[in-house]
This record gives sequence, structure tokens and C-alpha cells, in this order.
Amino acid sequence: MKTLRIGRVLPAIGLLLPSCAEGPRTLTIEVVPGHEAVAFQDDPPVTRIEVTATAVEGDVAVSAAAAPGGELDFGEIPAERAYTFEVRGVDAGGATVVRGRSASGIYLAGLAGEVLPLFAQRIGGWARPPGELAASRVGAPGAALAERYVMLTGGAVADGAAADDVDPARIDGYDLAAWGGSASGGALPRAARSLVVRANLLLTLDDEGATWTDVASGQSAEASLPAGLGSFAEVAGGRTVEAADGRSFVVGAARAGQTAGAPGEPSDAVLVVGADQALSVARLRYARAGAAAVWVEGVGLVIAGGGADVAGLEVLGDGATAFEPRPFPPDAARGAGAAVTAPGEIVLVGGVRGDAAAPTRRLAPGCVGACTAVEIAGAALPAAVVDVAAFALPGGRLLAVGSEAGAGGLTRSFVVDLAAAHVEELPLREPRRGATVVPAPNGTLALLGGVHAAGTPALTVETFFPE
Repeated sequence: MKTLRIGRVLPAIGLLLPSCAEGPRTLTIEVVPGHEAVAFQDDPPVTRIEVTATAVEGDVAVSAAAAPGGELDFGEIPAERAYTFEVRGVDAGGATVVRGRSASGIYLAGLAGEVLPLFAQRIGGWARPPGELAASRVGAPGAALAERYVMLTGGAVADGAAADDVDPARIDGYDLAAWGGSASGGALPRAARSLVVRANLLLTLDDEGATWTDVASGQSAEASLPAGLGSFAEVAGGRTVEAADGRSFVVGAARAGQTAGAPGEPSDAVLVVGADQALSVARLRYARAGAAAVWVEGVGLVIAGGGADVAGLEVLGDGATAFEPRPFPPDAARGAGAAVTAPGEIVLVGGVRGDAAAPTRRLAPGCVGACTAVEIAGAALPAAVVDVAAFALPGGRLLAVGSEAGAGGLTRSFVVDLAAAHVEELPLREPRRGATVVPAPNGTLALLGGVHAAGTPALTVETFFPE
């Protein structure tokens, strides 16, 4: 059986893994700060690095720590196993100030080359891992793929010298194992306005149709229009919401408009993609535009806002084929994001009412009588931000990422502390508009694409640890 021995931390913050099978082989695991070159020296500086390797089966977990430049020794671990690596850097007081996590399932014996890079970043903000995308997109659907990549496809190709050479139907991905970008050799059958992922399968939707593509084999097949849906244009551009039971929902009422701050065309259609890839449709009672959408365990798919004279919230319960309005007052807010903050509870954050920022409000979507949305004083975003994606953070906090309403449409992100009624902006490392944020396979949130204010494509990826 092959084994690996992890040796010392290099001055560049790395690890040596000599193999004792078929002669000596040295594999260097190098911890890198990405584009933030002085991340480990920033105040407070990192005084100790800890690296942990955990087998995907969970039966092997070894770790060691040392000061940068010091010695580490994990002993011998099986090389023909797949591992996830965790990196922590602590300051002189023992507080974690730097973190990193690899993609899951790195097969050490199968690695090509002699260096395995691990990106680590300062916590509490955005940071840019090494490398960059081959091309950027504006307003593109994004997703995680194959437990290793984050990707964009469709959208508008950002202006730049090579923009005319970029097919909007191709995939531009970022590899969380090799820490670099790559583009697909061929194009998908259609430039996606919405996207659903099933392992290596992609369902791409535009106004004209929908296509399943196996990115491993390159084979594609057209998806049949489900009964009850007039055309895929009813949902194309809608936000994709994932359910705990393996279903996905493409929500036409939650799509963005062509210009920042404008919602898409009103829609009452939701495309339901089963865990078995079967397509069906569910209908809202009321057509909405710029609504928020979220899956709530024990309740179902919740659609809120986006209508000035209709029930404020509708629910698609388990096994239901049509939505049930709940007796909440009308909510004309458009462009808000929704996140589950407690069992049976959601918070709507961001969005606009008229031209003003909408308040942050808490709702219990399972309510069946005398239902109200409770505004959280002091927790509204300080700017009119739409197309918001919201993510729950520990400690009763939310991360909200969206686009400024108006001509500029800059992508902005905020941490909202619901208990303290406090909002703090988290600036991007590279200000941009039209970026897309997706949950990444390594547990971070990844922000991809967009264009700088000067019109140049934003090619770097930015990541944030939500936990």
C-alpha cells in the first residue's frame, strides 16, 4: 500500500509529502494566499499554521501545526485514498484569521506534478484565489459542478479584446482543486438564461427551449415541454431554487430584468425539475415580478413579494401541484432575497419599494391566519439593491449580495446582523457589476464574472467563508 509522509512547512508555507512506494516521490502541498499576497502578514499576522487531511470516508483524519517555516509531521497516511484538506492560520492570541479548504476527494496517488496548491484567505471578507476565468460574463447563471468547479454560462460576454471570440453558450469554469480557470472546448446547445445542475448533467433554458447536456460525454438531448407550460419563455431567466428532496425549481417570478433595478416580465409559472430529471410545472395563484424565492424545510417552496395587490406570499407544499396563497398583506417589494433563519422562518432582505430600499422583514411562511411580516428596525440595506441572493450565516446573520438599482448596477454585498440590527458592507476586492454568486463545493461562496467600471472584464473569482 502506498503511503505519504507529511514533512515540514516550507518558507513559502508548504508541506512535503514523500512517498514510500516505488521509490521516493516528494509532493509539495503549498498554502498560497492568491491575489492577496500579504494576507498572512496583514494585522494581526499569522503566527501558526495548521493543516488537516481527512479521508472522504472519515476514517482517516490527521493534522499537524507549526509556525510558518517550522516543522510538521503527520506520519504516514494511505496515498491511494481521497482527502479533503483544511488550513487554519491563527494569530498570537489564538484566533483564527486565515482559512482554506480544498475541494473534496483529492486523490493523492493520482496527482500529476509535484505541487498541490491550497488557497487560504483572511476570514470575514472577500478574497481572490489564484488564477482567473478565461472570460467574464455579465448577468450570467452560475452553478457548482461535479463537486469541484464553479462555472458561468450564458449571460452577456463582457467587453474586452477577445469578447468577439467568446461563444456565450460555452462554459467558463474555475477549478477548486487546481485553482485556475478554464473554458469548455465546445459550446452548449443554447446560451442559458437559467441553469439546473444534476451531477455532470446541465439543463440549460432559454426562451426557445431546454436541453440536457452531459458535460462528461458531451452528449445532449432536448427536453420536452411539460404539460401545462406554454413555452420555456415563461420561466427562462428565473432563479433556480434547490429543495432538500432533490428537486429544483426555476421560478419565472424571480427573474431579473434587462436593466438593473427592473424586474423581469411577470410570471406565474414554476418549472419543477424532479430528482429523476422529469419536468413538470406548478402555477402561482398570482403572476409576480421580482419576487423572492426560497425552499423552507417542512413548508415547501415559498414565493414572496413582487405584487402590489395580491397576497404577500404563496407556498407550494410537498406533493402539491399548485401554490396556495397565505394571508399576508400585499408586498410590492421587488428584487429582495430570502433566506431561512430559523425552523419555519424566513427573512426577506434587500429589494426596493418604488425607488427606495425595502425594509428587512421576518416572516413565518407556514402561517395560516392573521399573518404579518415583521420589519426589523435598523436592518435594512443602506442602498437600493435588487436581484439579491441571501445566505444565512451563523449567529443570526445574513449575507446579501445584489446589484445596485440604477444605471451603474454595481454588485454589492452586506452582512446583516438581525439580532443587533446592524448592517456592514463587505466591499468586493474588485468593484464590478453583473457578477454572480454561487455556493461552491468547498463550502465557500464564490462570486464570478461581471465587468469593472472601466468596462474591462472582471476575470478573478472572489470567495467568502460563510461559516
